[in-house]
Amino acid sequence: MKMITDYKKLLIISFILIFFSVGVLGYNYLQTGEILDKSIDFKGGTVASVVVLSGTVDVSAIKDVANDKIGQVVVRTSTSDEDTSIIFESENVMQDKDIIDILDLAGISYDSNDINIQSVGAALGAEFMKQALIAVMFAFGFMAIIIFLTFKTFVPSIAIIASATVDILFAMALMVIFGVTLNLGTLAALLLLIGYSVDTDILLTTRLIKRKGEGTLDERVASAMKTGVTMTTSAITAFAVLYLVSTSVVLDQIALVIIFGLLADYITTWFQNVGLLKWYLRDEEKVEEETVKKKPRYVRRQENNKKQTKKKGKKK
Repeated sequence: MKMITDYKKLLIISFILIFFSVGVLGYNYLQTGEILDKSIDFKGGTVASVVVLSGTVDVSAIKDVANDKIGQVVVRTSTSDEDTSIIFESENVMQDKDIIDILDLAGISYDSNDINIQSVGAALGAEFMKQALIAVMFAFGFMAIIIFLTFKTFVPSIAIIASATVDILFAMALMVIFGVTLNLGTLAALLLLIGYSVDTDILLTTRLIKRKGEGTLDERVASAMKTGVTMTTSAITAFAVLYLVSTSVVLDQIALVIIFGLLADYITTWFQNVGLLKWYLRDEEKVEEETVKKKPRYVRRQENNKKQTKKKGKKK
């Protein structure tokens, strides 16, 4: 538990995470002109799907044929209990004839009457993106108001908001690394991360600020950590199971994004926020240490023995 007593080292670890996330997103922006790779939902284009009748599907071969035929295309499969579908996404216009030519050249067996094509205009995609940004800003705004009204202090409130922000930045950075696009599903996952992040941060802040009579500062941090880490690990496990058993690409992406953010939450809550709160409460911590030192040695020994007895009783 030595790291818990040094808030400066805790904050350095968090800064490394922030620099990593900003660096990845900044590099992607310089390379592509976008912070995140957006799907058809937000940039406009065409989505086509067709059910495969039989045989195996070689996605890479189909993608090569599609790129030669109509330009840059994202090709993926979607599997259910009943059938397998091939899905094409492109910023270019696609028609039934284009899909038929691609599948014929790739040697895929399909039903020509079961081709579904949907188009999203560039203007409509830009409007969706604008509304998504507004939703994120409102989510952060209302969260900040509620947190400030709850704790009525500036530094702890800012610490909670900063933690949620870094969680989302890290999730976005891993989205770039693993090739997860920003779509309606992953946008919802990023919004969900705000709630998941705030849960553990409120738990920590409540223990440290509103329950000052329940042990020393380090003891309250350790107590909050036991509960908070259990909460986060349980959530990661649940979404990992969803990712492993799901046959839906959308659900897989939602699960991945939330797992990315929750992994960051270990650091942002138990390093970043613990460091900020220990710095904020450093005067109180000094008073606690001086109080403990003033107690006679035999009194401190008795108190330690009582704590050990309580721990053993809980384990039994």
